[in-house]
Amino acid sequence: MASSTSLFRRLLWLLLATVLLIVVIGATTLRYSGSRVASDYEARVLATQVHAADILLAQDHDDQLASMGIEHSAAAPLAIRPVLPMLRNLQEELQAQLPDRQVRMQGRLRAFVWVSAAAPSRGWIGLSLPGFRAPLFRTAIVTAVLAGLLVLLIAAAYARSLTRPLKMLADAAGDVVSGGTVPPMPPRAAREFKELHAALTQAAAERQRSRRDRDLMLAALSHDLRTPLARMRLALEIAPPGDATLREGMEADIAAIDTLSGQFIDFVRDGTEEPVADVDLAAVLAELIATLARDRTQWLVQSPATLNVRGRPMALRRAMDNLIANARRHGAPPYRVELSQSAGTVRFAVADHGPGVPAALLPLLGEPFVRGNSARSDALGSGLGLASVRRVAMAHGGSLDLENQPGTGFLAVLTLKASG
Repeated sequence: MASSTSLFRRLLWLLLATVLLIVVIGATTLRYSGSRVASDYEARVLATQVHAADILLAQDHDDQLASMGIEHSAAAPLAIRPVLPMLRNLQEELQAQLPDRQVRMQGRLRAFVWVSAAAPSRGWIGLSLPGFRAPLFRTAIVTAVLAGLLVLLIAAAYARSLTRPLKMLADAAGDVVSGGTVPPMPPRAAREFKELHAALTQAAAERQRSRRDRDLMLAALSHDLRTPLARMRLALEIAPPGDATLREGMEADIAAIDTLSGQFIDFVRDGTEEPVADVDLAAVLAELIATLARDRTQWLVQSPATLNVRGRPMALRRAMDNLIANARRHGAPPYRVELSQSAGTVRFAVADHGPGVPAALLPLLGEPFVRGNSARSDALGSGLGLASVRRVAMAHGGSLDLENQPGTGFLAVLTLKASG
């Protein structure tokens, strides 16, 4: 799978390439246009020095030429064609300034320009060229680079301001799916981001409304079922003795339907209506295990003395109780419960020694109304027990992992964020 990069990183690379291109174009333009200007100025200076040398030679003041850095040679210098564009421009400009004279270049690293002496003087006048080209070019390059870096930093900050709202919306997408709200946009966010924010806000509101309607429907259904069930149970209790087998069957059906109604209600209550508080999961586990001691089942418990998390107390208690009840209902002893904390997470694991669930069904387990008990027992269930645990886990920023353990049974692990 090809790797992907963030929008900010792509914008940053684009800006960097643009700035580098601007620097290269600027340096190239400066090299040719700037060297022409410098060559023209230097040609005028050299022409003035040549005229001064003509005057000194005409008055036989050759000794003063050396003090001015000017040489006088009787022999004609060896002419070369300059390699650098700036030196070629200088030769052309100086030739234009002295149309009736010969102009020759000599040397590469330390260039000399030679001009034939004006009549009646004889020989050649040599002038050393100053090394102004390198400092000029270096200064221009440094200026361009610094300007480019400044532009890049400003553009990067602006690109970050553009991508930050998009990152906020991407981070909030998970909360929107689970029924949360969209965080507010920065005041100066782009219009397109504000339009996307408005659309997500509307979608989140519709999602919350749909979820609330569904939850109310399930809660009302479960509540309404329990009223006739209570009347049926009361009628059985006051009815005269009859068929014992029929009575036992009806009582079992009533208990099963009542259990299903309770699971419906637990699924609806994911705990989002509860205030967040410090919850000692070790104390909650101790209470749950204490109630199990009455049925003399084998429970191996590993837990610290205290383990606090920030969460919704009743929702977390229901989630832990559901995992324990799921192991008892579908698994086989001995049962193992482990509560631990490491690397910023809290782990609550419940394992049993039952047959597990079919491998094909395992990825679907934890979804509403998906049951794995066909391979584990003939117990009645709605498939909402693990689904409600998963909802509680998601509401707390955690997860529920389910797996078969070959030869040892079934394992359910509830993972939560640790406090602090």
